[in-house]
Amino acid sequence: MTKETKPKKKKTEEKETKETEKEIKPEKEEVVVEETKEEPVVETPKVEQIPTPVTQPKKKSNKGVIIAIVCSVILTVVILGVIAALLIKGLTGSRKTPPTKIEVDPPVPESAYRISGNGLEDFDLYFLQLENKQDNVIYSPLSIKYALAMLNEGTDGRTHEQIANVIGDYKAKKYNNNEHMSFANAMFIRNTFKDSIKNEYTNTLSSNYGAEVIYDDFQNASTMNNWVSNKTFKLINGLLSDDVVKDGNFFIVNALAIDMNWTSRIQSASAPLPEGMTQRHYYVNYEHEDYSEYIAPIEGDKYPSMSFNGIDDIKAVRVGASFNRYDIISDLGEENIRKTVAEKYESWKKETGIDCGPVDEYVNRYIEALGANYKQKASSTDFYAYEDDDVRIFAKDLQTYEGTTLQYVGVMPKQVTLASYVKDLTADELKNTIDNMKEVKYENYKEGVVTKVVGSIPLFKYDYKLDLTRDLQSLGIEDVFDVNKADMSKMTQEKQYIYDTTHKATIEFSNDGIKAAAATSFGGAGASSCPFEYNYEVPVEVIDVTFDNPYLYIIRDKDSGEVWFVGTVYNPTSNK
Repeated sequence: MTKETKPKKKKTEEKETKETEKEIKPEKEEVVVEETKEEPVVETPKVEQIPTPVTQPKKKSNKGVIIAIVCSVILTVVILGVIAALLIKGLTGSRKTPPTKIEVDPPVPESAYRISGNGLEDFDLYFLQLENKQDNVIYSPLSIKYALAMLNEGTDGRTHEQIANVIGDYKAKKYNNNEHMSFANAMFIRNTFKDSIKNEYTNTLSSNYGAEVIYDDFQNASTMNNWVSNKTFKLINGLLSDDVVKDGNFFIVNALAIDMNWTSRIQSASAPLPEGMTQRHYYVNYEHEDYSEYIAPIEGDKYPSMSFNGIDDIKAVRVGASFNRYDIISDLGEENIRKTVAEKYESWKKETGIDCGPVDEYVNRYIEALGANYKQKASSTDFYAYEDDDVRIFAKDLQTYEGTTLQYVGVMPKQVTLASYVKDLTADELKNTIDNMKEVKYENYKEGVVTKVVGSIPLFKYDYKLDLTRDLQSLGIEDVFDVNKADMSKMTQEKQYIYDTTHKATIEFSNDGIKAAAATSFGGAGASSCPFEYNYEVPVEVIDVTFDNPYLYIIRDKDSGEVWFVGTVYNPTSNK
């Protein structure tokens, strides 16, 4: 339309006249009548030179073209206005109903923390690294894994993909409940929301996770908090607030707890000895060798004190062990020893006037006692230890219950702060470090020296609460917390999302165990009856397992490697 109505300067006047006549015939006829009436009054010759038939119609033609252009512009503006209005309406509608907005999200990136099995994983350490704020921390990776797995059974689409990208094909080991170990799952559903939860979902939780399905009016948190308290041996109380519960339609909960004894106490107590036991404390003295070690029994609750991270008077327990793998007779030669001891004994008798028998008899007894020291071992308790230039490790097994043995492993960095150590720590590095530790027994220490293992371990008790929502979002699990993006269609057809997460844990490390009752320990050696003594210096290698600076620990299933708890100790002053 624009090409037919717009005049072009390069065309001839004749062509313009024809096009004008073609486009506006009614105006052309009117102009001709006016021209005929005015011709008689034209007096000057100049007027005759004006091409009146062409000029006058052109003037009228411009007016028509302008009108046509204006109409065209108006029509275009109207069309564009309609299109703009439709676009604005669409955008506004999208804002009001985000769930219906069609977006193409980028693919879910592969997670560096994807769980590959039941052993120690980077996932288990991730929360410690996120909340690495130089404070006492305790949480349960096992509990978080179970809760995530149950939640993901009800999700679909990208929401499901984000969670699955972290937990992978994780299949947690099932544990049997007993008086020392509790493991429980549940789904709490608001009474008025009961019909909205799909039976397929609750059946899956029941069959695959042993979860209870519990209905409640959600007027307060008492039902859930009482359940959690009962499933954790009364250790976790007040997990949820009333306000949090009142806003919810359902809660997926995992609760676990241990109350386990050590295989034997760390430091023995001066209590009546069990039948068959002859010693209640650790004491070793290798006769005629310059070495002795003694750890006194604990009197009631009077534990020894230590200094920890600049804090004095921290209650602690002591450990000790000694393994004599130095064959002094073979090393020095029996004849050399006999000659040296005989000379020292004769000189002593002359100086003191005391006679412990003939020289040969005394030297024979001396050689016999000295030879008996070789391959001797003594330990205050059963434990594992390791030390190098970078770290120090103390580990100890808890008793086996229902076929499950849990192990406590403490790792203290020596060259850097705990915060720096934790920041870049990987599961593989920690596993390699733990693999270096040795059970404190004779065959694990080298020949040619006396290995002495000593140390003090602080007692502690505290609890901690994770910022779990933030931590999971940092892992890439985001959509399930977004009301506009969460897809929980395998659980319910109604639009639901996770608006609150809570993870709280507590621990008490005592001489008896991890929240445990009493156990016993033993050790011993003999001494000479003759007052004469000549001691040989022997090569001694000392392994110090004193934990006097901040450290991390894990409590793991010794067989499967499953990590139940991870924590750090910066200030053990809350111990009792």
